[in-house]
Amino acid sequence: MKLNKLNKYYIVLAVILVIASIYRKTAYKGGERYNYSITITAPITFPIYVKEAYFLLPDGELEGANIESTNNFNSAWGIDYGSSNHASSARLPSQFFLKYFSYRDKKFYSHKFELPQNEILNIFKTADRNNQSLILSQFAGLKKGLSFVVGIANNGYVVVWLRGVFLEKELLRAKLKSVEPKASDLDDEKNLTRDEYFKQAFENLSDSLKMVYDKGFDDKANYVDTPSRYIELNTELWENQQKKGLIDFKK
Repeated sequence: MKLNKLNKYYIVLAVILVIASIYRKTAYKGGERYNYSITITAPITFPIYVKEAYFLLPDGELEGANIESTNNFNSAWGIDYGSSNHASSARLPSQFFLKYFSYRDKKFYSHKFELPQNEILNIFKTADRNNQSLILSQFAGLKKGLSFVVGIANNGYVVVWLRGVFLEKELLRAKLKSVEPKASDLDDEKNLTRDEYFKQAFENLSDSLKMVYDKGFDDKANYVDTPSRYIELNTELWENQQKKGLIDFKK
């Protein structure tokens, strides 16, 4: 039986789809996936406006961080109020890219961090063995994993923690040097100057708070060395979750 051109087309298309499906499955299995959240925090007395914050994954994909609290100026140092921003599991990150404006020193910071991949992987595996995964989300089913929390302190200091149930590990600590923003770091559509963009970024910060900060309130604080008190602040929550059978960790 001879095949007409249409049948040949469908056969070729089917072969291509099968090959693509095999490739996707192979690529997906090319690295272990884990559930995790990424949140940016800052001291409430040192407001920042985050332009970009995301993890770079080994496969070239990006995972964006939750910047809502910081950009609404109601964040707190080292405290994560959010939940997982992942619809599915993702590979563990290799790098972290950050750009932000700081209100108090009127400076712009931009940096790419190398993350300790082996340490991160070991923490995830240990947390899995010890049932130390957090409840990241209960929407459309219970999702557990670990939480990356980035603390942006005054004077350009940045700390990255990885957290679980009764678990907190500091992954990196760095002091950044301010840089001049490029045109691409500003609002390209409005063609704003640096000062115009800065004013726009902090327009929702109340005038009363700006006045307090401009007068130097809390300017001697050293947040980078302030303990997070993460475990202390969450112990009661985890004990209640244990009683309800939501987490399995036993002290």
